[in-house]
Amino acid sequence: MPFLLFRRFVLPMVFVFAAGSAARAQFPLPLNHVEQDTKAEQIRELVSKYCRLDYEGARLDPQAWPKLQALLWSTTNPDYTQIDIVSHYTVETAPVLAHGKYTITVHYRLLGRFETGIGYTPEAAKSDEDVDYTVTAVNDEWRINDADPNFPHPSRAAMLKWLNDKISTTQDASAKNLYQEALRELQAQSGSPFAK
Repeated sequence: MPFLLFRRFVLPMVFVFAAGSAARAQFPLPLNHVEQDTKAEQIRELVSKYCRLDYEGARLDPQAWPKLQALLWSTTNPDYTQIDIVSHYTVETAPVLAHGKYTITVHYRLLGRFETGIGYTPEAAKSDEDVDYTVTAVNDEWRINDADPNFPHPSRAAMLKWLNDKISTTQDASAKNLYQEALRELQAQSGSPFAK
């Protein structure tokens, strides 16, 4: 009698579990939602930390570059001919995973642009710029691999400091005039994101 019970109830259960395991091996399941949410939050925190340092002027200051470098795969500060001065930024909450890379968009509210050899140009009210940051991993270490576009995005205060430093250290008269004019224009402009 016990053998009949075993055959009737236990053997079918063993078969069901074995079939389920075989099906899972054939069709692997993606990471569970908790792991995906944790990874997405880590990616968002990484990009948020980079944006905070950039906003504080780290890309404009060679002494601060090592703080940013720890978040990037790049070993040097990428060249730039333009600086986008921003009043604030917002990091999207949900990075997108594709082909082993995460992409997360950051929305910037622009105050203006400083271009090498041209100077400062204020932006129209409520001018926005989106930057896509790509984050990749090597040996489970995630860092920012790329940004498009890849210009510095400092705050008004960080840019004013940078311009004052340039004015005090630049010997070239025309370059000094360019920095002084940019300083005047940026000082006259409101740094509030709600300015009209």
